[in-house]
Amino acid sequence: MGAGQSTTMQSGVGQTVVPYGTFQEAFEKDPGQLHDAVQKATARAAGGDAAAQQQMIASWNNAVAELAKSAKKVQVMGDKGAGILHTPQNDLAARLQTLLAKQATAAGQVGTLQPAQTVNTPDGVSFAPDVLFVKFDNADVAGWLQVAPELIFSPPKAAWVDPPPVPETIAEDAQIAVFGDWGTGLYGAPAISKTIGGLDRCDVVLHVGDTYYSGEQSEIHDRLVRDWPIRPAGTINRSLNGNHEMYSGGQGYFQALRDFFQQPASCFAMQNSKWLLVCLDTAYKDFDLDAKQVAWLKSIVQAAGTRKLILFSHHQPFSQLDDQGPKLQVALADLLNKQRIHAWYWGHEHRLVIYDPHPLWGFKGRCIGHGGFPSFRDDLPGAHGNVYQWITLAPQPHVPKARLLDGPNFWITLDQEGFSPHGYVFLQFDGDTVSEIFRTPNNIGLLKQQL
Repeated sequence: MGAGQSTTMQSGVGQTVVPYGTFQEAFEKDPGQLHDAVQKATARAAGGDAAAQQQMIASWNNAVAELAKSAKKVQVMGDKGAGILHTPQNDLAARLQTLLAKQATAAGQVGTLQPAQTVNTPDGVSFAPDVLFVKFDNADVAGWLQVAPELIFSPPKAAWVDPPPVPETIAEDAQIAVFGDWGTGLYGAPAISKTIGGLDRCDVVLHVGDTYYSGEQSEIHDRLVRDWPIRPAGTINRSLNGNHEMYSGGQGYFQALRDFFQQPASCFAMQNSKWLLVCLDTAYKDFDLDAKQVAWLKSIVQAAGTRKLILFSHHQPFSQLDDQGPKLQVALADLLNKQRIHAWYWGHEHRLVIYDPHPLWGFKGRCIGHGGFPSFRDDLPGAHGNVYQWITLAPQPHVPKARLLDGPNFWITLDQEGFSPHGYVFLQFDGDTVSEIFRTPNNIGLLKQQL
């Protein structure tokens, strides 16, 4: 056992992945044993409610099917992809991955996939952490399902916290680091944290959500809080809610808001004399906003006068390469149709995509979900080179023209060429203008432009 492996086992699951191949071996070895274990666990979680138990069993079957589907996608990409952190967008599947990572790590059933090492990039030397994998069999899964079945099959949902009615004040020349889908503790995420921690000035550090696998309390600690950039006192640290935080009910996330971030709520606003920055929670109600949050947003905007409005959220209002956001479009129709929004930053998609102004709504969209989750590179004309480059995406109906950052990921040493780059964006405010700088994990600027 190496030094890095021992350290990770003592500190938690922050550097641990659950390979899909291990799932297949465990689930196929003795299906009857797992069937009985699921029956027993769901009976306990349902508390004697037969209908609720059947719903839980159906959710289990759906989760296993989603894991199998994702495993096939990974296999198509080649064997190297099987050892990379992946998770389907399925709440129970994510909770199951959390359970297996947590229990196997506690039992010492881990091995090393990617040893900690320095990595050479075109822009200098950086560091990639250990990546560990968990080992388990069908008997382990059957037993671990009995540990806390309620948390697997029916986790309690955290209570909503109302946002403050008045925005927090930031400097006229504020400087803000923003990154998304960063909560992995792996690959380029620690490098981004170290880079932001070393900046001469950064007034606000903002994560736009997703801590993997399911945002359970130990994952929030190991993959969000523990690796957070270390900045001087006075820095405002904020993290938005993502669907993965809510997969476990959001308890760990909302506790971190109170105990670590000292953040008033999962949605909030900041402003200076020229700009209003509103950070939304699009995950508590999945990929949507309820009427109460929309009313709060409108009241904040109405009181903002002529300040330019920038939105931040986990989910996207539209996309060139992924799902659209019709519920968000409906919820914010008034602001969109009045072209009240100047720019909108989001994550969820694990890419960097810079959009032209929307033809109807006018705002500039920015997908910045490339903070730490390993995403297979998009199969686009001209992509898959061995250097960073911008790929132009032609406009689509209701989706503007865009530029996608393509290139290798030097922090995924198992397969640098197969995964898209990581990075973050740095915003510099100066009166009526804002400069946005898109940077690599080791702080090399790829593009600087006025927002």
